[in-house]
Amino acid sequence: MEAEPPPEYDDVNEAVVEEWKQDTTTRERIRTVVQRIHEPTSAVAIAERARASEPVVRDTLADLADIGLVETQETGRGMLYKRNDQMYIYRQVVELQNQYDEADLVAQLQDLKDTVNTLRDKYDVESPTELAQELEPDDTEGWDDHTTWQTAQKNLYLAKAALSFYDAQRVVV
Repeated sequence: MEAEPPPEYDDVNEAVVEEWKQDTTTRERIRTVVQRIHEPTSAVAIAERARASEPVVRDTLADLADIGLVETQETGRGMLYKRNDQMYIYRQVVELQNQYDEADLVAQLQDLKDTVNTLRDKYDVESPTELAQELEPDDTEGWDDHTTWQTAQKNLYLAKAALSFYDAQRVVV
């Protein structure tokens, strides 16, 4: 018995989009798109990216705005939407607390500080931005280190915030 070949697509991206639509709900697609939006964006553009109808997108965005996951901006030409960065950070911190206990977070914090300090010493600069200014375009190792440093720096801030939440919970709760 022969397996049927997959349908042919003129565009690989369209095949991926079709798979995404099959594997997710409309609401999940809208949330995924909104989580990546940093600039105020129209519901029409979000609907296009999420492969969803505009009325469903508007209803979902209103719900997400009500619970604080989305910020709205009224313009003379309609409402614009973007992710609420504070809620996005908060959710990442809560996720860290769900994945790691306090001792594990302290260990992660130490590892991240070691990474940052090692790269700072290796390149004799104070930040990934300074490193980027000094790197040549073809310095693959340097650019890899730049990316590692940026990621470690971001994760360092999140780990510190998660540890601060542990402290706040002890005091407040």
